[in-house]
Amino acid sequence: MERLGIGLIGWGTVGSALGELVRAGPLPLTLESVAVRNRQRPDLPKGIEVGAPEGALEADIVVELAGGVEGPLTWARLALDRGKPYVTANKALLAAHGGELAELADRRVAALLASASVGGGTPMIETVTHLAATGAIERIRGIVNATTTYILTAMGDGRTYDDALREAQEAGFAEADPTFDVEGRDAAQKLAILASVAWGKWRSEAEVHTTGIVGLSATAGETVRLVAEATTDAMSVKPIPLDPSDPLARAAGIENILEITVADAGTFRVSGPGAGGRVTAGAVYADLGRLVAGERPVLFGSR
Repeated sequence: MERLGIGLIGWGTVGSALGELVRAGPLPLTLESVAVRNRQRPDLPKGIEVGAPEGALEADIVVELAGGVEGPLTWARLALDRGKPYVTANKALLAAHGGELAELADRRVAALLASASVGGGTPMIETVTHLAATGAIERIRGIVNATTTYILTAMGDGRTYDDALREAQEAGFAEADPTFDVEGRDAAQKLAILASVAWGKWRSEAEVHTTGIVGLSATAGETVRLVAEATTDAMSVKPIPLDPSDPLARAAGIENILEITVADAGTFRVSGPGAGGRVTAGAVYADLGRLVAGERPVLFGSR
């Protein structure tokens, strides 16, 4: 089987883990080039071309794990316009421009894959795709942001919001600037992607009614979670008190839980770690496996 070359943009936790999978895994893949901002980093792979993103676009498959929107949007447009597969974990890009990119991929008979953009290594997009093909999805509902889960769990144990946030930062569950998570944008972007897959029409983050947890008060013993929920008509992300018997109330640490309710079939659940370089890279590698097998799927597209 012909080996396919990978042009990788981004060499962070996920990118380096993917590089190891490409090197040691069973798929006929070769890492041809890596694009990073700092080309003098000591951890870059040996014997691999290190250069600008434009160089990565020359490979058979472009994998973008850099984050942000402006640069990735340019790279995605260029790759897809050339008919190349574009694989990404970039939820911000997809929640803002997924419709445009899917249309371009369809038109150029390219491929757009992003299993790692929601749920890390937990197959949320794949599960929603499968269930959407078997019946009409009525609702999706879930816990999809680990930072807020950690903070709200601590608040349920009696800590204030400020104390819980500081604890989350010290434990590595929250960024130094946690705004993106605590204002609900991370969850909103993931929800928009899942809703687009569930109902076959791209929906943007701007359509999500979003309320974060900044300054929230919670009573000790109360179980509050940032719940993402969507139907065909509306999408919302907001903190909600949950009954302890609610399956979503069991989310803790970096665990994500997603419920998918299908007409005449009941409610299905998928859960697992929503972060971590190795598991997220595994989701990207699974997308690459589909391309090796000859598939050319387009997220949000007609194929």
